[in-house]
Amino acid sequence: MNACPRAWAMSYGTAAHGWRAGNAPETTPPRTFDQLLTRTMRAVWMKRLEDQYHRKIWSTTYAKQTLDAAVDDAMDVVNMSVPRVHLDIGKERSKAQLRSLEQTQTLRPLFTGQPRRWAYFDRRMSATIGGVEVYAAPDVAVFHQHRWTLVRVQFRSSQGSMLSQQLEHLLMIHWAMNQPGLPNDFEAYNIKVVRWSSQRWKEHSVDVSEALLSQSMALMHHDIQEMLWLRRWAGADPSYASLPLAAHHEHCTSCPFRPECPARDGLAKAKHDQKRTIAGSHYNEPTKSAKTA
Repeated sequence: MNACPRAWAMSYGTAAHGWRAGNAPETTPPRTFDQLLTRTMRAVWMKRLEDQYHRKIWSTTYAKQTLDAAVDDAMDVVNMSVPRVHLDIGKERSKAQLRSLEQTQTLRPLFTGQPRRWAYFDRRMSATIGGVEVYAAPDVAVFHQHRWTLVRVQFRSSQGSMLSQQLEHLLMIHWAMNQPGLPNDFEAYNIKVVRWSSQRWKEHSVDVSEALLSQSMALMHHDIQEMLWLRRWAGADPSYASLPLAAHHEHCTSCPFRPECPARDGLAKAKHDQKRTIAGSHYNEPTKSAKTA
């Protein structure tokens, strides 16, 4: 949302949603091949976890066939086509990314028969926290050495400041403490993030403290106010012409709305033109009133 208010409003501004963690499932169709691959990998990964949980082993051939069929089906649903060479490369890279995910230090024990209590979750599972429906479920929870480790898997690196991302990850603990069968004591949890960056999986832990958990709740409530404000703004200006544009040009690179965005030919120019247009409208308003008085 903070990366580009206009893009957020075009995705969610006209619908009623609870608070969504940055990695909650998308509700709009994928607009690029990379987006389609990312969502397909996550769907296949969830199926893989479900089968592993029920002790159903995937062969290499079955894993390949499952990913290939899922990509083909997803492209048919949204009527997307790409050159055959791009399709094949995308599939192979996705298979390699999923294989290497199983070899990460955090997740390897689930696939090598090491004794662990664990559970997996669908990110569409919400929890009501402070009267707000929150979508902040972890992907996996693993019980080891008297603690639950809540794991978030990011198939693409998230945008935003490191602090805001860390506070967002901490909402997994609030979510877990509101689930039956899980402890309601924050000291019973660790957090691990497994994210894809620079063509490899990187793993890191998130500090957990009472103060940081309070900050994460404050961030959530702040974001809710921002969402309500943006929705009102989008409702008052259905053209989105006056909504703030991206904070940085990097956010525009893979934006699905770029073809119809004022910033498609350059963010700096679009911001300058927007500022001039808004200033002009404010200047002309009294003049119009005087002429019609």
